[in-house]
Amino acid sequence: MLPADPSVHAEADAPESTTSRLAARFTEEVIPHTAYLLGHAIGLTHQRSDAEDLVQETMIKAYVSFATFREGSNVKSWLYRIMANTWVDRHRSSLRRPAEQLHGDLTDPQLASQARIEGSLPSAESEALTSIPGEAEVALSELPPDLREIVYYADVQGYRNTEVAEMLQIPVGTVGSRLFRGRRELRAKLTERCCADDCTARRSA
Repeated sequence: MLPADPSVHAEADAPESTTSRLAARFTEEVIPHTAYLLGHAIGLTHQRSDAEDLVQETMIKAYVSFATFREGSNVKSWLYRIMANTWVDRHRSSLRRPAEQLHGDLTDPQLASQARIEGSLPSAESEALTSIPGEAEVALSELPPDLREIVYYADVQGYRNTEVAEMLQIPVGTVGSRLFRGRRELRAKLTERCCADDCTARRSA
């Protein structure tokens, strides 16, 4: 009787060995970012329970696709991209049209230039989010999801336009466009709230 070919056992054990290595890498490289993802998820959803669900779904998707993740790449950007896409997908069904059609990119060179300039300096909206977090948080939560995430990453978390583009895998021009529109809408909402508060104060005086 011929001896068993050892290569057959090696091939049979290979998938299990690969899975074990991926699981070990996932535990080492991804799991430590769970708390950081939760902080971002809370900023996006404004509800801890929703944020926890979002992080859980993100982790499941990350685990399923971890075999395609290139070792040595930026794992944070990869995770943020998965989470942001998951979050947008959750809201997209409630939009009348896809976000790209609804908000589009800036086509006016002057507006695009202004968005680039604003992206390199602290914006008035960023200052508002810091100085009056309660009012600004409510106004931010009222923005359309695709605009809210850009304003959140740029003005709350302080990421550069290029970093946001990398995380979300969208063109830098799209980031600038949405940031410009998001800031404009946020500014209008904050102004409206301030005027309403002023009128209320006058009536009660």
